[in-house]
Amino acid sequence: MRPPILFLTIAFGAGLYAGLDLFAVRGAWYVVVPVLGTALLLARRAPLGAALGVMGVAGLVWGMAAGREREATCAGSWSRERGAGSSKAAIVRLEDPVPASGGIVDADVRPGTCGGSLRLRWPEGSAVRGGTTSGTCGGSLRLRWPEGSAVRGGTTWVVAGRWSGVGEGAAGGGGGGVLVVRRVRVLDPVPRGRGALRDALAAKSTELFGARAPIVNALVFAPNVRLDSDIRERYVRSGLAHLLSISGLHVGFIAAWLALLLGKLHLAARARFGATAVLLLGYLWLLGFPAPAVRAGAMLMLADVARLRERVVAPRGVVSIAALGVLIQDAWALHSVGAWLSVAGVGAVVWAGRAVARAPRGVRLAAPALAATLVTAPISAFAFGTVAPIGVLANLIAIPLAGVAVPGLVIALMLSWLASGPAHLIAAGAGLGLALLDLVARGAAGVPGGHVVMVAGWQAALMWAAVAAAAWWLWNAPRRRWLIAARVAFVTTVFIATTFRDVVSLDACRCLTVHFLDVGQGDAAALRTPNGRWIVIDGGPRTPERDAGRRVVVPFLRGQGVGRVAVVVATHGDADHLGGLPAVVEAFDPELVLEPGEPLGRPLYLEFLAGVEASGARWHAARAGDRIEVDGVVLEVLSPDSLWLRLPLEVNEHGVVLRVRYGAVRLLFQADAGLPVEGRLAGTVGRVEVLKVGHHGSKTATSDAWLDELAPREAVISVGRNNHYGHPAPEVLERLARHGVTVLRTDRSGTITLSTDGHGERVRSHHD
Repeated sequence: MRPPILFLTIAFGAGLYAGLDLFAVRGAWYVVVPVLGTALLLARRAPLGAALGVMGVAGLVWGMAAGREREATCAGSWSRERGAGSSKAAIVRLEDPVPASGGIVDADVRPGTCGGSLRLRWPEGSAVRGGTTSGTCGGSLRLRWPEGSAVRGGTTWVVAGRWSGVGEGAAGGGGGGVLVVRRVRVLDPVPRGRGALRDALAAKSTELFGARAPIVNALVFAPNVRLDSDIRERYVRSGLAHLLSISGLHVGFIAAWLALLLGKLHLAARARFGATAVLLLGYLWLLGFPAPAVRAGAMLMLADVARLRERVVAPRGVVSIAALGVLIQDAWALHSVGAWLSVAGVGAVVWAGRAVARAPRGVRLAAPALAATLVTAPISAFAFGTVAPIGVLANLIAIPLAGVAVPGLVIALMLSWLASGPAHLIAAGAGLGLALLDLVARGAAGVPGGHVVMVAGWQAALMWAAVAAAAWWLWNAPRRRWLIAARVAFVTTVFIATTFRDVVSLDACRCLTVHFLDVGQGDAAALRTPNGRWIVIDGGPRTPERDAGRRVVVPFLRGQGVGRVAVVVATHGDADHLGGLPAVVEAFDPELVLEPGEPLGRPLYLEFLAGVEASGARWHAARAGDRIEVDGVVLEVLSPDSLWLRLPLEVNEHGVVLRVRYGAVRLLFQADAGLPVEGRLAGTVGRVEVLKVGHHGSKTATSDAWLDELAPREAVISVGRNNHYGHPAPEVLERLARHGVTVLRTDRSGTITLSTDGHGERVRSHHD
């Protein structure tokens, strides 16, 4: 029997959703009065129904109150103001240290620090418009800190910069937006509060673990630590990304070891409970009370209370009470994907544990991980577009390793203040656990098909919901061999028909092959994945006399035996890039079309959109952070984001900048993006093997700083013969030569083809 608290929690969540999203701060008392009246009438005959109504109203009121509270914060008040990119100022205390390269950091606004007003002698530089100071709003802010010297956590600063109300997210989930900091001034250089403790822990972590310190911080105490993209990608592909984001699992590790250590002290049960509660509360405070961790802590404490009172622990009831407590503590946790994944995963584990209680040991071990993966897959696909089935197996090894390594890291950090010798000894053992954990991640990430990437949204979620439904259908089949075999055969047939219909025979080399097509003064590239699928980036120019799409791109693809294109990317709306794509879309019916989504009234752009609609292709407005994977080839959108598109810049600067990854090899397609985009992306791209030079080699792109960061081995310039623009500019060629980059040009070599096996040492090029 399902406990009533489960339904009461659902009713409270539904009311909370209405209060946060449907009625917001406008109020909905015309709903409250009839619902409460109906609940009073039903109180005797249907007490549970009346309780559900009361809980729904409570959630509604709580949601409206949370909305009003957010409106009073800086993020809430600034988001209401018109005019993207407006300048703001605040006094903040940093939650975490900031590296010299800058980046995203959470901070608490210090309300009343200076009595609501402050006179500053601001440093010389660009003008900063008047904004909001700490005396008029509070709450938390997410900052994009500028590059410069490293900054300690827990210090207090005056910051000023451009407010972006979209695209970057916010701490706590309550107020979207980020303050892009342009000017900073330290007010209090002495670390204080939670940030001070995190800062001290980060210093000890660096002392004990050296280069491994960032991943140690991610596993123990720093929810927003910056990790190398290769590390994060490895853990995502292996289904172990949850280990890098502090969650209920980490709290469970700490609680289990606390119970073991406190048990050795032979304390009374109530004393152990009190000590565990205090220590866990301190750990949650250090983390900043993230919803998944709070849920886990609440469940552990409720289970301990039940045992102390000698009551039966109902797992579903404990999960429900914990979820209700989280929603009361932080109403905006309802919008947290981490909270949804946490509750869904725990619910699946509880169900699986009960369902296979009498099964063989191997089934009991695998079933919880499989159930958690299937239940959370639709949520993950909707929010991120990624699901890693290989995580079912990887977690069977990784979670026990993490269960030993994480507490070892905590103990080493705690002992480092008391005795450095034992601390280094324990750190060495925990470091071995980290190395084994990384080995598991590397192995699982290399399994073909172990990680699936789709376009995030409802389509991806529905697909994985169908997979979960099929698994449920198979599990609930009557225990007759012929019926189970028939259902398995049906599901297998559907899976093969929908998954492998486009797979073709493999080459001897599982290579990514990139063709930079000779389309004259324009851009067009065709990428062949290891499984023989095709990606087209731009289609070359179209003029009244010549259509590069019909004359070059389509014949080339036909000659390669292409029947359908997987992805078409239109970097921007200029005719020398977009011109040939209507012909490509018409000929090959792409599965997915990416483009900036900038509303241009040009006839060519409208023709292109009409062709996309007629082809039945999925259309997606490319935004920074989007990731598409086709047979192991990953397309990462670096620019634009929604805020950037609002700025009054040329169409070239609003174009799609793509980083293409295959194994360890990276290629950058810069389209016509110039110096503004290069400056904006500085410090976020990293090294690449191949650079498709921006804007055909124009002097308005490819700066020295850009080449210093990218350090490409080869640069491809797509340019027409005897063009009247003077492309490529002598200054650009000189810079490329000075950086030791091999330059390949379509005006001299024709179509340029590069092929790589993903390991870097086998990048080959030839010219047609």
